[in-house]
Amino acid sequence: MRKYRLLTPGPTQIPEQSLLALAKQVTHHRTDEASALYRSVISGLQQVFCTKNDIYLLTGSGTAAMEAAVTNFATRGEKILVLSSGKFSERWADVARAFGMEPILYELPWGKRFHPAEVKRLLNANDDIVAVYGTLCETSTGVGHDIEGIGCVVRETNALFVVDGISATGAVECRCDDWGIDVLVVGSQKALMGLPGTAMIAVSEKAWKKCDKTEKQAFYFDFVKYKKNDADSTTPFTTPKSQLEVLDLNLKLLLEEGITTVWTRTAKLAAATRAGFTAMGLQLTTAFPSDAMTAAFIPESIDAKAFMKTLENRFGIKFAGGQGDWKGKIFRMAHFGLIDECDVLGILCAVELTLNSLGFAVPFGTAASAAEMVFSTNDADCRRW
Repeated sequence: MRKYRLLTPGPTQIPEQSLLALAKQVTHHRTDEASALYRSVISGLQQVFCTKNDIYLLTGSGTAAMEAAVTNFATRGEKILVLSSGKFSERWADVARAFGMEPILYELPWGKRFHPAEVKRLLNANDDIVAVYGTLCETSTGVGHDIEGIGCVVRETNALFVVDGISATGAVECRCDDWGIDVLVVGSQKALMGLPGTAMIAVSEKAWKKCDKTEKQAFYFDFVKYKKNDADSTTPFTTPKSQLEVLDLNLKLLLEEGITTVWTRTAKLAAATRAGFTAMGLQLTTAFPSDAMTAAFIPESIDAKAFMKTLENRFGIKFAGGQGDWKGKIFRMAHFGLIDECDVLGILCAVELTLNSLGFAVPFGTAASAAEMVFSTNDADCRRW
């Protein structure tokens, strides 16, 4: 027997009490009980997202919600500004082109971070841009972007600010209303620790005004339908009720701990992980890491496939690999969900053992010692749920 340690930046491990909820018989989604569950989930999401805006639930992946966030707020021929520096932020432009919009790219090399001043310059130079599409955590590179700073720039214009918060919202600071985020897209299977298959979108009043004027290009993803059904505390199509039961329990866990406490705890785990990897001699992928995850380059002297397979076969550790130009070159580890101090220390030791077994010499205890120094300087509550 071997314990399976799912450490990818989504999907992530699900709390035990939430897993037990899945053992219950499925009940119908058009009942008073289902409506009460819907309202509870929406209320919990508003608190985690730090917003008073409307939130709508979609049965689909985060990419489905990204498509909805394009088709409801831009129409064919309109210009949008896409902040592109990784596999997932590139997707905004891909979706826009598929529906006939004109994406203007603020493009940076992978691992770099966008500057609010350049966003402002591009908006001033293109006053017909209807929306800016950005990313809280670029999961393909591990970069955490300055969403607060960019939001301050965008809110002074007529453009909407649409943010992919799929992998990090619930783990790192994201203040939807205070930061001027008009549309926030989030997925269930990341920091919210749910099952894959539910996405949620927070929509501001400013965004609704644009939506009302936008020619509809979708049936399933038409937000007018979702707004109408929200009045009856339900969704326009089949509600994933069992998934919402899990999500509701997870939101209560996050709120019981306190969302700001969760952010602090995650930041400490991230700092310890980065300290350990750096002490081993591994190069991080960015100087601007998100606390939701850490990405590092695999040493060129060892076989990347052997590295990933050894971690999984010997230790049950599942990291995510690289994508695009970084495929086979990096590994990616999440710090959200059921991960605590003991996990981080054990994982670092497993990486050390794996590197040594493949010929990359690291003195035993190097990484754990560096991580312990981080943990010893704080009182973060890294309890397991």
